[in-house]
Amino acid sequence: MTARCVLVPWSPRARALRAVALLGFALSTACATNPVLRRATAIADADVAAKAALANEGRIDAGKIPARTFAVVPFTVAARDTLLRPLGFGLADLLANDLAKSPELRLVERTRTEAMLRELHMVDDGVADPKQAPRVGRLIGARRLLIGDAAMLPGNGVRLGARVVDVIAGTVQDLVYADAPLDRVIDAEKELALLIFERLGITLTPAQRLSIEQRQSTQLAALVAYGRGVQAEARGDAAGSIAAFEEASRLDAAFSAARTQAAAAPAASSARSNASSISRVVDLAAQGVNAPVPVKLPEAVDAPLASGSLLSLIFIIRVIP
Repeated sequence: MTARCVLVPWSPRARALRAVALLGFALSTACATNPVLRRATAIADADVAAKAALANEGRIDAGKIPARTFAVVPFTVAARDTLLRPLGFGLADLLANDLAKSPELRLVERTRTEAMLRELHMVDDGVADPKQAPRVGRLIGARRLLIGDAAMLPGNGVRLGARVVDVIAGTVQDLVYADAPLDRVIDAEKELALLIFERLGITLTPAQRLSIEQRQSTQLAALVAYGRGVQAEARGDAAGSIAAFEEASRLDAAFSAARTQAAAAPAASSARSNASSISRVVDLAAQGVNAPVPVKLPEAVDAPLASGSLLSLIFIIRVIP
């Protein structure tokens, strides 16, 4: 028995598919390791979902929205204050994180809410009018929507106020508010969270209450930087968002929320998108590997074997020229 090796070049189609597969793998790997790309992917996914929700708005049955779903939109700020405006974004996000600590509320992902606000051109002006809230709530799948505002008080203080709108009934619960000095504004956010639970009739366990009372950061500069990160993401700026979150974590190394936002993908949709992209790459690669190669083998291989004939084994190895 003899064996011979035939070196067969990749076909043009196979080479093209292989290039696509390698490029797709490289991009998927980059998305998996680069926080800016991960965040940009999550923002793009959320925008697609927001456009689809708007296109099908007439088909949304608000009665089917689960009762526990809850969303928080950025606090509106009357003045174009370069300090207070980012705080309105950051404190609303930290408030949502605190509200999520009770299993009686199921918070809508921030990226989903932000994408809808972008589509409705409401990022900068906010949801100030309770009459607008039910529509936003239906589009993002929230039964109740918290709309709030932030305002400066005499003596360098800050007041955070909030109202809860029932998307189906259209009712608005009375305004609750919390005050604090500007340099301790996180205290106002904590007080507001506890007041909201009280108004919603939700009883917290001692462990939940203790967790909510933990101050994420007491440094005003870090809180403002964090707010700029949330604000940038709300505008669809992935790079600006990551840069601001990184600045917040540098200003306060103990600010775990800032570190998490700077390092991790903001939503599960990003992971789903990456998995989908990798799946498509694998499919393309499989097509390239399994594509038939137009190689004509020696005719003797296909001839019937006679008794005592010499059997030739042919190994086909594809190589890149």
